[in-house]
Amino acid sequence: MDSYEDILNRMKEKYKQLTSFEVPVMSDIDIRMRVLAGEIFNDEVNLEFIKRQMFSSTATGEYLDYHASDRGLSRTRATKASGNVRFIVNEPALQPVVIPAHTVVATLGDNPVRFLTDSEVTLPAGSYYVSAHCTAQNGGRSGNVSENTIKTMVTNVVGIDSVNNIWAFTGGCDTEGDEELRKRILETYKSVSNGTNIAYYKRLALTVDGVDSVNVVPRARGTGTVDVYIACPDFSDPSQILSDVQSIMNSNREVNVDVRVDIANIIRANIGVEVELKDGYSLNDVRNNITDTVGAYINSLDVGEGIFEYPLSSAVLKADGVKNFSFNNIYPFTYVVEADDYIVLNEVFVTELEEEEE
Repeated sequence: MDSYEDILNRMKEKYKQLTSFEVPVMSDIDIRMRVLAGEIFNDEVNLEFIKRQMFSSTATGEYLDYHASDRGLSRTRATKASGNVRFIVNEPALQPVVIPAHTVVATLGDNPVRFLTDSEVTLPAGSYYVSAHCTAQNGGRSGNVSENTIKTMVTNVVGIDSVNNIWAFTGGCDTEGDEELRKRILETYKSVSNGTNIAYYKRLALTVDGVDSVNVVPRARGTGTVDVYIACPDFSDPSQILSDVQSIMNSNREVNVDVRVDIANIIRANIGVEVELKDGYSLNDVRNNITDTVGAYINSLDVGEGIFEYPLSSAVLKADGVKNFSFNNIYPFTYVVEADDYIVLNEVFVTELEEEEE
């Protein structure tokens, strides 16, 4: 695409060819050319934007949503994590203590995550604590916090000394990003759904919020059977999601086909890497970079897909700052899985390669 200066200079050069005169600076014709060149440049920018939004492979934001709608898809929205906290007193309560609905508690740290009680609860007289169900103030994975992390009372409740969650909070999912949605759109072109193939059942399952990945196994239990395995790693109790997917399958399955939906087994992978750093890079920076690239590779895997050495190696080498590396044999670097297994990244352990002594 031409720049504003390119357009203006081309106009001035053409003027010189036709008149044999330079365009006088800040003359009437110079000002007109500058205004016209600006409008032409703006039109070119808008045209480039429109060209990008015309195709699902390059569209973004709401324009990508339009492409998804044409394929019968929609962007999955953020869901809020939830769980239980305990409101605690140091000495047995002398009288009942009421904790109002929407009482705000939060995690510790520089970026606290807030949670609100769903309903009013009462700590009985003589008790040390009462449990209350809470939901994250905002949707997203940030609400999935581990046990013993919610310890701040944002809303002061008279009579309550402290708060804590002895259980992890789960169920928080981020709004689907452009790249994740684009992948699903492009899959519909690669494997066209005709009501009888794997893509059909996979697309049905992915319409349910909370389903991260799907594997479909035709004739798993003989002719006329289909097994569908769904992964919901952000939910400690995905029973409602399982029920929703099974209901959709029952309503849309082919005639005389038995479709069974099950939750995939979660395999948490640890990857160990020893790296030789490029000049100017710290081990901590490279560790974060490797975690990002390896995480992107593992997140791209569907239920039933394992980790193999070549693509994992490629993911490590994509990380900025890696000059050379080898896998740490303490941890496996290949995972061969069954049809109902789903791999998620647990942790990447990165150490620096020791220099060989001459």
